[in-house]
Amino acid sequence: MTKPVRIAHDQDFPPFAEFKDGRSEGLAVDIFRAAAAQAGVDVKFLPVPFEQRRLTLQDGRADAYFPLSITPERLRLFDFTDALIATGGSIFVRAPSVPPENLSALAGKTLVTPQTGPIAPFIQKTAPAVKLVVATDYEDSLGRLVRGEVDAAALGYHVGLCISERLYPAQIIGSPHMFMELSLAVAVPKGQQVDVLTRLNAGIATIRANGTWRQLNDRWRGR
Repeated sequence: MTKPVRIAHDQDFPPFAEFKDGRSEGLAVDIFRAAAAQAGVDVKFLPVPFEQRRLTLQDGRADAYFPLSITPERLRLFDFTDALIATGGSIFVRAPSVPPENLSALAGKTLVTPQTGPIAPFIQKTAPAVKLVVATDYEDSLGRLVRGEVDAAALGYHVGLCISERLYPAQIIGSPHMFMELSLAVAVPKGQQVDVLTRLNAGIATIRANGTWRQLNDRWRGR
C-alpha cells in the first residue's frame, strides 16, 4: 500500500491555511485537496508553526510544504508545483485614511512588515527611501499600525485583510493594488518528489480547466 504524501502547512495563515477544531482548512488547503484528488495523490496534512516550514522538510517530518511563495531565492532550494494561488504585497493604513497605490508614495514615511517572507527584501531593494521597520509577524505589524507607531504596513493582501479584520475590525484598510505579485505553491526539497510534483501539476491543471479552482476561490471570497 502506497504511503500518503506528508504535507506540512502553516497552522495559522488565514485565509490560505489554518488548523481549526482538529482539521486543516483554508483556501490553499481546499485547492490542494481538489488537485490531489484529481491526481490520485493520497495526502496527510501536518500543521506546523510558520517558522518551522523548512525544518519539517529537513528533519523528515514532511515530504512537502505549502503554501510557500515562489521566489528566485527559494527556487535555488526547492522545486515547486504550478501556482495554487496568486496573491501579492499590499499597503495597509489606519481607517479612515486611504492607502497609497504604490511604495513610492511612502518615501520618508515609516512602513512595517513581517520579518519572514519576501516582502521585506523586496522593499529594501526597490524602495530605499521608505523607512522600513521589520516586525515579528502579521499580528505584530498590525498592532504597531493600530497604535500609530508606523505610518503603514506592507502585508500579503489576502492574509493581511483576513487577520486585520479578525483582530481590528473596521480599523484598518488595505489597498487592492498590489506592489508585488506572489504565486503560492507546494514546495519540495530540490530534486526530490519529482513524481509527486508531476502528478500534482496534472491535478492543478485539471481543476483549473474544469472550473473547480474558480469555484473554490469564489466560495472563499464570500466568507
